[in-house]
Amino acid sequence: MRSTPVLRCAVGPRLRSPFSTRLVILAVALAAGAVLISAGVAQEARQPDVAVLATAADPGPYAVGTRDSRHVDGDRFDRGIRLRVFFPAAGDAVADGPAQVDTSGVPYPVIVGDGVIADILGPHLASHGFVFVAALNQGPWSRFPDDAMVDFPLDLIFGLDLLEGGELGIPAGAIDTGRTGVVGHSFGSWNALVLAGARVDPEHLSRTCAERPAGWSDNWWAYVCGTPDRWEGFEARAREVGLVSAAGLWEPFGDARFLAAMALGPEGFDLTGPTGLSDVRVPVLLVGAGSDEINDYVPATTELFAHLPDADLITFLGALHLWVFVRDVQAHLRRFALAFFDDHLRGGSAWAEILTEAFVEDVAPTLGGNAGFAGLVWGVELGGQR
Repeated sequence: MRSTPVLRCAVGPRLRSPFSTRLVILAVALAAGAVLISAGVAQEARQPDVAVLATAADPGPYAVGTRDSRHVDGDRFDRGIRLRVFFPAAGDAVADGPAQVDTSGVPYPVIVGDGVIADILGPHLASHGFVFVAALNQGPWSRFPDDAMVDFPLDLIFGLDLLEGGELGIPAGAIDTGRTGVVGHSFGSWNALVLAGARVDPEHLSRTCAERPAGWSDNWWAYVCGTPDRWEGFEARAREVGLVSAAGLWEPFGDARFLAAMALGPEGFDLTGPTGLSDVRVPVLLVGAGSDEINDYVPATTELFAHLPDADLITFLGALHLWVFVRDVQAHLRRFALAFFDDHLRGGSAWAEILTEAFVEDVAPTLGGNAGFAGLVWGVELGGQR
C-alpha cells in the first residue's frame, strides 16, 4: 500500500503574529486529520470479507474421486497397508468408479494422514485442489510407547512413495509430492510431528519419568510413565527400520517433501522434548481441546506450542478429546485446514485472514453453532490466563 504523504510546516522566527500562528496550527491539524482519515479508509479496506471467508468450510470447485487399494511393504516384514486417495475429479463426484483426475489445476499438492482424520478433511481438501492420501489401517493405541508409533509414520511415507510413482491410480504428473503436508488427530498427531522433522529423545523421556512433574494429572502420568516395560519393544521396532542412533536423538522419520504439519489434540512432547523438536523446520498448526481428558491440554498441547520453532495454536475452549467428531467443530477444522495448507503448500492468500487472532476469536465463533466447545482462542488459554 502506498504511504500517505505527510504535510510538514516549517515554523520559524518569522511567524510571530497570532494570526499566522493559528494558520500554522490549523494547517498541521488538517494534515493530521487527513492522515487519520486516509488510515481509516485503508483500515476499512483491509477488513476481511466474512461472507467469503465463511465459505472456506464449504466444498470447493472440484468434484471428488476416490481410489482404494491394498499394498504390502516388503521392506517392513510384508506389512499390509490399506490406502485411500481423495483427488480432484473431472465431472460429478464418484467413488471408486471411472472418475478421472481433473487436469485443470495440475500438479496438485499432497496431504497425507490417517483414515480417521481423512473422513473429516479428505474430501473437503480434495474439493479445493489437493490430493489426500490416507492410511486406513491406522487406529488409536492405549499403551505408551506403542510399536505403531514407528510404523504409522512410515506407512504414510510408503503411501507417498507409491503416489509419486503413479501406483495409486493418479498420474504422477498430476501431483507434486515436493509440496506435501501432513495432518492427524490424537494418535495421528504423532505422524504429523515426526514427519515434520521431530525426533525421539530417549533421555528426555527418562528424565521426565524419573520424578512426577508438577501439575500432571493421574491420567497423563499413568499414560506416559506407567508402562516402562513398553520401551524395549518400541526401541527394538525402531532399530529394525534404522531409526535408532548409537546415542542421543533417533534418526528423523520425515524428508524434505513435507512442508507443513497440522496436529489436533496432539501428543508426543514426552518422546521428543525440546531437543527433539529443534529439528522441525516447517510450520506447524496445533489445534487443541482446552479440556482434553485423554491427551491432557496441559502439558501435551502447551509444551509442544512452547517448544516448536514455528507453531501457531488454536484452542477450542471447553472441548474434550473427541471434539473433532462434532459437526459444528468440523466446520471450523475444514476452514482452518484449508487456510493453513493453501498458504504453506500453494502460497495462496485467499484464506489468509482465517488464521489470525481477530478471525479465530471474534469472527469464527459467529459462523455456525458451538456444540462441543465454548469458544475459540488464538494461542494458549489457561483459566483466563494466556
